[in-house]
Amino acid sequence: MPRLVDDALAEAAIALMVPHAQTHPAPDDLKRALEQFVRLEQARRGAADPLTGALPVLALLQGDRLKREFDLSVHAHTGWPVGAIIADVKGLIRINAERGMRAADEVLVSAASALGRAVPGAVLLRVHGDCLAALFLPSTGLDLEEAHLERVSVALGEVSQLLAHPEAPVGFTVSALRLRIFDPAHWQVLGPLVVSEIERAHVMARRGLASGIQERTLRLDGRVPAGAATPRG
Repeated sequence: MPRLVDDALAEAAIALMVPHAQTHPAPDDLKRALEQFVRLEQARRGAADPLTGALPVLALLQGDRLKREFDLSVHAHTGWPVGAIIADVKGLIRINAERGMRAADEVLVSAASALGRAVPGAVLLRVHGDCLAALFLPSTGLDLEEAHLERVSVALGEVSQLLAHPEAPVGFTVSALRLRIFDPAHWQVLGPLVVSEIERAHVMARRGLASGIQERTLRLDGRVPAGAATPRG
C-alpha cells in the first residue's frame, strides 16, 4: 500500500534531521531523515547502542528506563541511590585520526566488554561518544564498592596493554560516583540528574580534582540547611 508524504511534512522532517540538506541537497534526504527519527526513538526507548551494546544515554534523558527504579515507598526516607563507574577513552579523536575508525571502534568495544566482565549485573551506559559507565541501579541489587572500581581499573589496564600502539596509545580516565537523591518529585527528574552527575564526576577526575568514589547527595525537598544564609525580601 503506497504511503504519501506531502511536501511540507517532508521538508520539515529534512530540516530537523538533515541539517546540511539545504546547502547540499540529495535525493535520499527524506529517507535519511526518517532513518534518523527511527534511530532516535529506538534509543529513547532503550534499544542497545549498536556498537557497544550499551544503553543509550537518551534512554535516561528522555525515556522511561528509570521508571522501574523509582519507588518512593522504599526510598522515601533513605534517598534514591545509584552508583556509577565511568570510563572515558583518552584521545579517542587522535586514535581515530592516527589509526582509523576501525581501531577507535575496537577500543570502545573492548572497553565496554571489560566493564561488563568487571562488574557483571551492572547496567552499561554509553554516556557519549568516547565515554561509558557501569550503573549500579536499585534493580541490580549491587552497591558500588571500592573493589568494583579496582576490578574495572585492572580490566581497562589490560585493554590498554592489549591495544597498545606507539603512535596513538590507549588510555582511560576512570572515575566513580555514589549518588543519593532525596525527595525526587517524579521518576522523570532522575535521568537528567544522574547523567549530569556522571559528567561532573568525570570532569572532576579528569582534572585531577577527585579520586576514588565521589560521594554526592542531592536534596530536592526545598529545605534550607541549618545555618545557611537566606535572602531578605
